[in-house]
Amino acid sequence: MTHFTAEQWQALLDAGVKEPQPLHLADLSVPFVYDRAVGVFHCGAGKHRLAMSLLLAYAHGCDSGIEVGEQLGLDFPDETADRWLEITPGAAFRSSVGRKIQAGKRSHLTMIEKRWLGEIQYLFDE
Repeated sequence: MTHFTAEQWQALLDAGVKEPQPLHLADLSVPFVYDRAVGVFHCGAGKHRLAMSLLLAYAHGCDSGIEVGEQLGLDFPDETADRWLEITPGAAFRSSVGRKIQAGKRSHLTMIEKRWLGEIQYLFDE
């Protein structure tokens, strides 16, 4: 289980996420970001990219999505969110406009996660 500092958690809250829930208890019909190490973060419409960018930032020791974008030479928030999804095992999301849950690579999800998530569109399959 990943633990966030008070500042990191506040930045996630400011990005529109709610307290994480375990995958098997979460409502997957609304926008969310899933990280195996944390759980399902429900988020407001259009906020999933901000949350994903922050998770990438924290994984790289940065404080913000903008900072990690500069460090990695990526545009914030689209490319930073995509990079997090592409490289993070056990990651998925549902946007407010998407009909399907999306994940990075098929190999990054366990069979149990695939079962709980249901129909998944993979964006970076090998």
